[in-house]
Amino acid sequence: MGFIEDIESNLQMMKTRIKHKDFKFVELECGRYTKTRVVVAYLETVADPKVVEKVIQRVKGISIDGIVDSSYIAQFLQDEKVKMFRQVGSDEKPDIITAKVLEGRIAVFADGSPQVLTVPYILFEDVQHSDDYYSSGSANVSLRRFIRIAGCVIAMLLPGFYIAVQLYHYNIMPINMLVAITGTSQNSPFSPMLEVIFVLILFEILYEASLHAPRHIGAVTGLVGALILGDTAVKAGLISPPAVLIAALSVITMYIIPDLASQLSILRFVFAFVGGILGLFGIVLAGLVLIVYLAGLDSYGAPYLAPYAPYIPEDTKDGIFKSSLREMKTRPKSIPSVNEKRMKNEKN
Repeated sequence: MGFIEDIESNLQMMKTRIKHKDFKFVELECGRYTKTRVVVAYLETVADPKVVEKVIQRVKGISIDGIVDSSYIAQFLQDEKVKMFRQVGSDEKPDIITAKVLEGRIAVFADGSPQVLTVPYILFEDVQHSDDYYSSGSANVSLRRFIRIAGCVIAMLLPGFYIAVQLYHYNIMPINMLVAITGTSQNSPFSPMLEVIFVLILFEILYEASLHAPRHIGAVTGLVGALILGDTAVKAGLISPPAVLIAALSVITMYIIPDLASQLSILRFVFAFVGGILGLFGIVLAGLVLIVYLAGLDSYGAPYLAPYAPYIPEDTKDGIFKSSLREMKTRPKSIPSVNEKRMKNEKN
C-alpha cells in the first residue's frame, strides 16, 4: 500500500515502520489561503541537525497563496541556481521513505499529496530500485543497475553519435554497415542531423498526444501514430529507416529510469546538435562539461555524483555493484548524519 492524500494516514504508515522514540515530527503550515499542513520527519539520533534546521527554515520561509501538492514545496527546497536537475527526492512508497529516513535523510509530508519529499538527494538514487533490496542475488541486482545506466547513456548519446558518425566519422563503421546505411538514406532530402532531430520531435509530439488524450485512446494514439507515421515517412522517402531505429531506441531506453526521462529528453537534443556540428569531439567535450557541472552540485551537503565523484569506497557497496545487506554495516557517508553505524558487529 502506498501513501495517499491524507497526511494523517501517511504519518501513521511511517509510525508503524519506525517505532523508535527518536523518530521526530515537526508540524508546519504553508499557504496563505490553503493553510496546508506540512510535516518534517527525521530520526533525531541519525539526521544531521544542521540539515534538519535548514529544511525547516526553508519550509517556514515559503510565502505563497497555496500549496496544492508537495511538488510546490520541492521547488522551494531546490537550489535556485539549479534549473534542470532536481535536488529533492520524492516517492509514494512507505518502504522507500522509511529506508531513506533510516539512512539519515529528512522526509517532508504535505497534506493532500501522496508524494513524500526527501533530502539530501543524490543522482544515483534514481538508479537504485526498491526491488534491489528485496532480491537475494547481488549479481543480478548489479546487472540490472548496469543495464539502467547503459540505457541512460544510450538514450542520451546514441542520436548524437549516429549523426557524428554519418557526417564526419563514417570511416570507423564496418564496411557492410556503412553500405547498408548509405543505401537506405541516400534518397532522404534531409541531412542526418535534421533527419534524426525531426524523428525525435515527432516522437515527442506523439508522446504528448498520448499523454493528454482520453485514457482509452491514449495508448492507441501513441502506438498507432508511431507505426503509421514512421512507416509512411520512410516509404515516402522523407526519412531513412536507420534514423527511425536510432530515435526509437533512444526513446525506449529513455524511460528505463522514468525519473530522469525529462532530463535525458533535453540532453539527447543537445548532444544531437553538438554531434552534428562538431562530431565526436563535440560529444566528448559536451560530456565532460556535463560531468564537471554535475560534480559541482550538492544537495544539502551531499555530493550530487556520490559515491563516485568524490569517490567514497564504503558507499560503493550500494553502487553499481551491490554488496549483500550484511556487508553494508555503515550508513552512506555521502549523506550527512551524526551516526554512521547502522549495524552492530555480528557475533559468531
